[in-house]
Amino acid sequence: MPRVVDHEQRRAELIDVVWQLIVEDGLPGITIRRVAERSGWSSGAVRHYLPTREAMLDAAAAQVGAAIEQRVRAVPTDSTPRQALVGVLAAVLPDDERMRQASRVWLAFVGQSASDRDLAERQGIVYSDLNELLVRLLDWAGTEGRAVAAGPVASATQLQALVDGLTVHVLLDQVSVESARQVLQNAVDAVLG
Repeated sequence: MPRVVDHEQRRAELIDVVWQLIVEDGLPGITIRRVAERSGWSSGAVRHYLPTREAMLDAAAAQVGAAIEQRVRAVPTDSTPRQALVGVLAAVLPDDERMRQASRVWLAFVGQSASDRDLAERQGIVYSDLNELLVRLLDWAGTEGRAVAAGPVASATQLQALVDGLTVHVLLDQVSVESARQVLQNAVDAVLG
């Protein structure tokens, strides 16, 4: 009887290997050969799922976006705008090992994007999605009678920059997750007037 292969599972395993290599060596260290060596698979098997270096990087970046999206979708939306804003921002923080790893991969992409315009454009999708959600939540706050100090667009940018910076500080063990959450709550309160 032929063996049943779960192709999605195998691809996910390879993406995890790509993440590990990015965390250890950064984006320049990603090659089909290194992924094959680390995974114990042949280069041909790796190419079946991730045929090029660009495909590996795209898959790794998409997995970061998926990890963030999964956590953001878990935030209750039947609460107040303030609670939803705090919940969405806190969901981005690296408060468990999976999100710490995802955040390290994100940071590697951010660093490389500074000198690689194509990579920056591909990575901008994650930024845009979160930004649009924050704008919508701030618009909702406005319809609920909350004064959004600088307006929804500018306030969303401000909050997103703050959570990005806090993520880096948490990864560097300069700020605890609990402190970062408190800073986010204070910032949301300031934005909502």
